Amino acid sequence: MRIALATAADQPYTDQDDAPLLAALRAAGHQAALVAWDDADVDWGDHDAVVIRTTWDYPDRRDRFVAWAGEVAAVTQLYNSAEVVRWNTHKSYLLALEERGMPLVPTAWLARGDRVDLAELAATRGWAEVVLKPAVGIGGAGIRRCVPEQGQDHLDALTAAGDALIQPFLHSIATHGELSVILIDAAFSHAVRKRPAAGAFLVQSDRGGTYEPVADPPQDAVRLARWVVEVTGHDLLFARVDLLLDAAGTWLVNEVELTEPGLYLDHVPGAAERLVAALEARLGAGPAAGAEPLGP
Repeated sequence: MRIALATAADQPYTDQDDAPLLAALRAAGHQAALVAWDDADVDWGDHDAVVIRTTWDYPDRRDRFVAWAGEVAAVTQLYNSAEVVRWNTHKSYLLALEERGMPLVPTAWLARGDRVDLAELAATRGWAEVVLKPAVGIGGAGIRRCVPEQGQDHLDALTAAGDALIQPFLHSIATHGELSVILIDAAFSHAVRKRPAAGAFLVQSDRGGTYEPVADPPQDAVRLARWVVEVTGHDLLFARVDLLLDAAGTWLVNEVELTEPGLYLDHVPGAAERLVAALEARLGAGPAAGAEPLGP
């Protein structure tokens, strides 16, 4: 099969997911290449499937990216689906999942143009420190941790540009880190714990964060991640559920990454092969030789 891994034109090649996934696809006998999603010269219909990977330049062009997903889905198989791309690239999906019972980090939602007094809101909710986030964004861009009295200007800038979220800062990020549970075809594949650099709070590796595989993740966290994927109502080739602990030791969902998540394939032997086997099964190509089972 011919498989395109959608990326961004200016995205550096990464060993985290690109290398192991390309190697696993080619080892299974497929043609695979990284292709920029906005390359006007690409005929996406020439591919048996397009798997969205490092399309990390879309936030400033979300409407175009969503439209591109629909165009690709009209001529070939797209993973995850165009509907997932539309739904998951704006953090309002978290509100939809919270309404279905998902335990979400407490969140105040603001629409573009809304104006609130951040200090007053935080005092009302008992939040001594807050995290301010744009509703469309990836990789920590636009996110700020602050005491409420020092965050008003940033919040106003966020709501001037688009929708935004306000959340309490959870100190467990420094002690326990963020637990990412990765599922392939809704089955547990592997888990990775991400920790920020000393004194920081963002866990991305390009911001000093460190990652470590978790061989035996807490089963309540795995069960929660599986349930969250189920209640999305979408058929997902891959999913990453990011979890944090609150002060009482309860798992809360921070993000549900379904569009272009890092899957940390380089950290867990066999993970890339599991993803390839799942893709082959969906495309009717049969299991890849030597592929491992999808997990418990």
